[in-house]
Amino acid sequence: MSKIDYYKIALDKAKEMGYDIVRPAGERDGWKYFNIVKSWLIGHKIGLPKFLKISTNGNDIAMAEGWDEIGWAIHQAKILNAH
Repeated sequence: MSKIDYYKIALDKAKEMGYDIVRPAGERDGWKYFNIVKSWLIGHKIGLPKFLKISTNGNDIAMAEGWDEIGWAIHQAKILNAH
C-alpha cells in the first residue's frame, strides 16, 4: 500500500488556484484540511481564510464552506501552526 502525500496534493491544487502557501489545518470526518494563502496578501484583511479539504483516500478535493466548517478549520490551523 502506498502512502498518500496529502500536502503535495494540497500544494499542487493550491498552485493551480493561484495560491503559494499551504499549511495543515487538521482532520475531521474523513477529510484533511489545509489553509491556502497567497503570499502577497499576508498582512492584508481580505475576509475569511480559504481552506482546501482532501478526502482521506486522496481522490476528492473541495473547498471548506460554511461558518461551522471554516470556523473549525481556523481554530485547528491556529493550534497546529502556533509558534
